[in-house]
Amino acid sequence: MTDPTLVETRATRVTFFEDRAEVVRRATVTATAGVGRVSLGGVGVAVDDASLVASVVGDGGRVLAARVLRRLRAVPAASEGERHALEHALREARDTEARALATLERASARARRVEALCATWTEALQRVPRLSEHGGAEAWTNARGRLDGALDGALDAMEAAQEALERAQEAVSLAALRHQQGALLEQRAEAWVELQLEASNSGELTLELVYRTPCALWRPEHLGRLQRDAPGPEGLLELVTWATAWQATGERWEAVTCRFSTARPARAASAPRTRDDVLSVRRKTEAERRATVVEAREQHIAVAGLDRGARAVEEMPGVEDGGEALTFEAPLPATIPSDGQPVRVEVARCALPCAVDCVVYPEKGAVPHLRATATLKGKTPLLAGPVRVVRGTELVGLGQTGFVAPGEPFELGFGVEDGLRVRRQTESRGETEWGNQRQTRTVKVYVSNLGGASRALKVVERVPVSELKDLTVTALELSGGRLDEADGAVRWSLELAPRGTQTLTLVYRLEAPSRVVLPL
Repeated sequence: MTDPTLVETRATRVTFFEDRAEVVRRATVTATAGVGRVSLGGVGVAVDDASLVASVVGDGGRVLAARVLRRLRAVPAASEGERHALEHALREARDTEARALATLERASARARRVEALCATWTEALQRVPRLSEHGGAEAWTNARGRLDGALDGALDAMEAAQEALERAQEAVSLAALRHQQGALLEQRAEAWVELQLEASNSGELTLELVYRTPCALWRPEHLGRLQRDAPGPEGLLELVTWATAWQATGERWEAVTCRFSTARPARAASAPRTRDDVLSVRRKTEAERRATVVEAREQHIAVAGLDRGARAVEEMPGVEDGGEALTFEAPLPATIPSDGQPVRVEVARCALPCAVDCVVYPEKGAVPHLRATATLKGKTPLLAGPVRVVRGTELVGLGQTGFVAPGEPFELGFGVEDGLRVRRQTESRGETEWGNQRQTRTVKVYVSNLGGASRALKVVERVPVSELKDLTVTALELSGGRLDEADGAVRWSLELAPRGTQTLTLVYRLEAPSRVVLPL
């Protein structure tokens, strides 16, 4: 090998993880037969030394040893080109200051001449004999006015020249400060990789470095666009998945092949230690033994998929796809600058037929919204993340989606429907008879269509589901709605006429012995 010199490398592929990145770099060096050393640059100071793997691409040699070296070097804060630019700006500012000073001196000299002329004219006027009534008083007055005008103009020019000089002096001070800062020396951390090579023959060798570095990460982001050519329940849902990447490693990643992985290299491979779970027993009080207190609580039932839509697979995988890491590769090279700013890289795109409906949950919010339900096709899942929702060409807002496996139905919301109005009213009435208590609750939902065309709307209300044998819940009136006994959801499918209104009534009753304390 020749004497060790620093050879710049180029990043060819970057694999992003959730908290770090794996970088592949290549460089071509000229080698002579035998054992020698070479230094490769381009790596950041935060590179993980233990993850460094160096190799020779193809035949012709091998890497005997590799290590990462670092140093602190005092370098000017600005580059050579920037220093030349700062010097040129300082010279220009000083030239401008000199021209402004010369202009001020000329304006001051002219003002002094006009002032002297005015003083001489006034002194000479005192020696003129008294003018007659029909003499040249008007001529003398006009002459004095011209002198006063010339003096005002000279003073204004001098004031403008003074302001220009002050601005030029401020520019010189700023340019001098910038030039001084650019010439300052600062400590800069540098890193490079030193390799010990064994070359079979003289010639060129292609070297490859693979290592991991922190200060780089990615997160998934989506765009959902709903296309509907004509009013109706069917539409087309276009999904675009982006990998939003950040990096502040200090390295240059230009036109690199980007891969985005869901693997977690930092996760511990060993199982955590178990700890004892101590349970304690407490005797109930007399009041607690005599009375049963019923509490209303919200319960979120987590299921894979929805209660509607068509599944394309019989068994749904888990959120992490059975523990198998996923890797997405960008179809085109991308440039990720080391400035800590997000860069979006498109990794997937698909178009899915969907069912479009308008739905409202009056108990949660009296605002109907548009909903699209589709089944994910293909072999690539939809990762959890934010979704920018668009209707045609109009951006509606920002939504959220969970993990969607291939073949799983999912839904996306596309904003509110302004043409529909919903109002909810509740009433509760209680009574006690023969040691039993009853509570009858009435829910009324008033739905209005403010538009000039008929609209379809789905309304979802709830009936409590009892988990105690002493508490009985009975639905008395549903107004044509469909009750799901498992989760207590009551659903209506309405067709609202233009400018039409409908009233939905839901009545249910809670029955329990007097020792049971019912919620209000």
